[in-house]
Amino acid sequence: MLKTTPQAAAMSAALTSHADLSNTSSGTHPEVSLGSLASGFSTPGRHLRIPSASSRSTAQSSLPVATPSPPGSSSVLTSRRRTDFGGGFSSRLGASSTRDVGGDEGEDGGDLLDTPAVEKKRYGEDVETPRKKGGVRPSAAGNKGVTLTLRDQEKHIDNLKKENFNIKLRVHFLEERLAQLAPDQIDAALKQNINLKIEVQQRNMELKKLKKLVLQLEKELESQEHNRASSRTQDREREERERELEERLEEREREIRELRRQRSHHGEESEDVLRELEMHNAQLEEEIENMRELLQDNMDEIERLKDLVERNPSSLSSSQSQSRPDTSRFQQRIHDLEDENTDLHHRLQDHIALLSQKDDEKEDLLDAIESLKLEIEDLHAKRESEHQERSESRALILEEREEREQAEDDLNNMKDRLAALLIEVQQKEDECEQKNAEIDELVAEHKRIVEVVEDEWRGEVEEARMQIEELKDVLSERETEFRDLKLSLDEHENRQHELRTEFESALNDLELQAETKDAQIDAMRATIDKLGEDIYVLEDENDKIKEEAERLREDEGVERERLEALSSALKEKLGQVRAELQETTEIYEQCHRELHDHQVRYDSLSRQHTDLQSELERTLKSHSRIVDDLTSKHSDELRKITRSLEAKDSALQSALSDLNRAQTTLEQREQDLREVQDALEGIEEESKRRGEMDTTTRFSLQLELDRLKRDVERLEDELSRTRSDLSSNQLKLQEKDAVIDNLHVQSRDLSTQLSQQTQARLNLSEKLDNVQGELKKREGEVEVLRERLGEVEGRLGKEQRSLQGQETVWRDQLTERNTLLLTIYQYLEKILGVDKVPKKGSSGETKPFTNFSVFHDNLITRLKALSQIQLDFDKKCKEAEAKYVDKLNEIRKQLDVRWKQIDKFESSVKSYADTKAQWRRKFAGKEGELEALKTTNQDLQSQLSSLKRHTTSSDHSTTSELRSLTTRATNAERRLTNAQNQLLATEEKIAAMNQKSAQADNKWDARVREYEARLKAAEERVKRERQGSKERVAELEANLKNLQTQLEKAQRRNQQLNDLVESNKAPTT
Repeated sequence: MLKTTPQAAAMSAALTSHADLSNTSSGTHPEVSLGSLASGFSTPGRHLRIPSASSRSTAQSSLPVATPSPPGSSSVLTSRRRTDFGGGFSSRLGASSTRDVGGDEGEDGGDLLDTPAVEKKRYGEDVETPRKKGGVRPSAAGNKGVTLTLRDQEKHIDNLKKENFNIKLRVHFLEERLAQLAPDQIDAALKQNINLKIEVQQRNMELKKLKKLVLQLEKELESQEHNRASSRTQDREREERERELEERLEEREREIRELRRQRSHHGEESEDVLRELEMHNAQLEEEIENMRELLQDNMDEIERLKDLVERNPSSLSSSQSQSRPDTSRFQQRIHDLEDENTDLHHRLQDHIALLSQKDDEKEDLLDAIESLKLEIEDLHAKRESEHQERSESRALILEEREEREQAEDDLNNMKDRLAALLIEVQQKEDECEQKNAEIDELVAEHKRIVEVVEDEWRGEVEEARMQIEELKDVLSERETEFRDLKLSLDEHENRQHELRTEFESALNDLELQAETKDAQIDAMRATIDKLGEDIYVLEDENDKIKEEAERLREDEGVERERLEALSSALKEKLGQVRAELQETTEIYEQCHRELHDHQVRYDSLSRQHTDLQSELERTLKSHSRIVDDLTSKHSDELRKITRSLEAKDSALQSALSDLNRAQTTLEQREQDLREVQDALEGIEEESKRRGEMDTTTRFSLQLELDRLKRDVERLEDELSRTRSDLSSNQLKLQEKDAVIDNLHVQSRDLSTQLSQQTQARLNLSEKLDNVQGELKKREGEVEVLRERLGEVEGRLGKEQRSLQGQETVWRDQLTERNTLLLTIYQYLEKILGVDKVPKKGSSGETKPFTNFSVFHDNLITRLKALSQIQLDFDKKCKEAEAKYVDKLNEIRKQLDVRWKQIDKFESSVKSYADTKAQWRRKFAGKEGELEALKTTNQDLQSQLSSLKRHTTSSDHSTTSELRSLTTRATNAERRLTNAQNQLLATEEKIAAMNQKSAQADNKWDARVREYEARLKAAEERVKRERQGSKERVAELEANLKNLQTQLEKAQRRNQQLNDLVESNKAPTT
């Protein structure tokens, strides 16, 4: 690959960066202009030539020679940008060829190759309403109207044709001249263009700084108006500024000391500083991208406002068709439209404030860049002085010169990149201005539409007057209807009176209800507070109940163990009873009765156990109810729980007493069984004695014993069943205990979760403190990194020397020519599109250094396609004109209402005059401060001279300190000269701004007088119309009274005639 010089690389970067803006900006041109490279390069326009320190050092390398162009080509852009709405149809259709080929620097007072400069307005030069120029986005395709008349559109089309012809001529001359120009001339032209760009950008930056200063001064004046103690605040500010200056001096001295310390390892740390610079540039690019997004959002908001403005005519027309018989509704509609317009105006002001805030942020970033540049220049000067002191041989001097030249080239590259970024930002500002201008024009059109609506309303009023005159003629025929209407009017008045009384009564009732509701709300609030307190109390009681339930569970476990022991003892005793039953026969019935009694007692114990289980379930249910309904049923549930606990205690005591009784009865039964056994043994002995005589009795007794055995087996089955029932009951009890344990586990989990959340909050607070400490550490690291920014110079010099040694002169010239042609080719590709233009030759991607003939043919084909796009654009303009004529007329009618906002503008003009006078007073104070600084500077110079005289008489050991002091003195003198130059430049700029402000004041005065004359004329017209309407109403009322008197007279005559007729009838009868 071919390598480029830094100048060519910077030029190509600037061109590519502006190429990206060719699709987003409306009404602007790309950077490269094709027509005046053959003749030379021109300086910016005279209105941008402000003397400064940088402009005095530059010189013109060649004289400009004008190329042939059609008449009126230079004034087309200025007239077009002043009259149309930011590009008109070209910005909306996205197919204009003129706004992407002319150059991006057309709005900054001259572009790269003598493109006609556009006059840019400065601060205070715009004398109309505060608005900005802007254009419609290309994406707004066919649904939004643009307020252009047919004559303006024809002028715009003619201008575009002239510009197209001029571009074609420039392209032709460029192709011829590129083959003839020598590479040295191209290099000189590029350097001259770069220098001119830097000058223009420096002046623009100075203007922006002055604007920012003016805004800051205005803000300070407003704050001083509200502050009575203005003198104290000014003294404090002066003291703070003196302290800041002293702190800056101390910081500079510390930086000098650090630089002296870091001079030994300066070369090793320059790479880190280079990375920091790259990171800073990346941050600036990200901020520019964010500003672009904000501008796009503002453009979307403006489009939405346009939609609202376009919707108003349709609604107005519909309301007009419905409201002709009713003029009051029409007036209400006009008031609604005025309210909507005021809302839109407030929203526009909010957006303008946002834009100004973003501009302030951008200017702060630019100021930071300028401060970094000044620091780099100071470091350059320090390094030069130090290297000159150290260097003793000529080889070292030559090497230092090369490093300095390389550093200057790097600075030029950075300045080119900065200029490109500033041009891009300026283009975005111009777009915003064009958008605001379009909005203001839409508002003006709306005012005109509203005036037309008022004229129509007046015509309707005149028609109503004519109808009233016609109704006079018909009044004689409508006497009966008049009577009916009079009666209905009386009824309506009576109804209205009744409705008024009802309304008043209803209103009184509603007021009473509202008062009662307020009282209820207060009572409810009090009850809510009481319930909250009760909830806390209930929670404490709930905890106590839980503790008591745990105690009861422990008691129940002890009782269960005791019952199990008793059941085991009972089982053993039952086994003994079974053995005794097998041996006994005679006392079986008595044992059966005792067993039945024992079974009854056992059943009673089981019932008591089930009762205890049911009572436990009831207590659990009551506990859940208590948790759900803590506010209403707490006392009742506590009573139930206490009663159930007492019942449980009594039941347990009764069960224990029953068990003791059962034990005593079992002991008695054991004694009885022993006695029975003894008796049976005696009987057996007696039976043995008796012998065989009693066999029959023995047989019967054996039968009875078998029957008793069967009964015993049946009883054993019943006992197994009861045991199974007991085991099932025990399982149920275990399940209930498990449910209770689960509830306890859930409550414990909730308490653990609560503790975890509190612990998490504490951890979060600790983390936040740690993060804040880390942030402070990071801020300290950022300050350290900023201090290391000055160490980047050595590494940059080494890297640039290595790159410069690898490049050659002929490759630089070739790459410059190729990059220029490729940028032109890429602009055409971005305008036309890659797929739409047929390519010639076999290669897909043609480049000038691979196949120049094919590249030339492809360039010619793209230019032809550009002319075809111009023809298509003319057709689309005519089609769009036919579509949007009606919408334009409606918008004109609506925008006439905005003339009522002239009073606001008058107040803003008065406030502007007051702030201007205050700012002048503040400027005089600043001049006094500057003179004081000059005197302090002179004192410092005198101290330096005395120090010099003192050091000359001292020993030779202080030579190093003398050198450092001389270097500091030279640096201070250099800064003084720079400050004086800047002061002169600012004074000249301030004088120019004062002149412009005086012109603006004159224009505003003329505009205010014109508006006052219009207002007076409008007020006189309104007075005449009101007077005429009052006279007409009086005439109509007089006519109505005359008609009423005539009706009364006619009624009397009719009555007299009827009386005469009746009197005549009486004698005839």
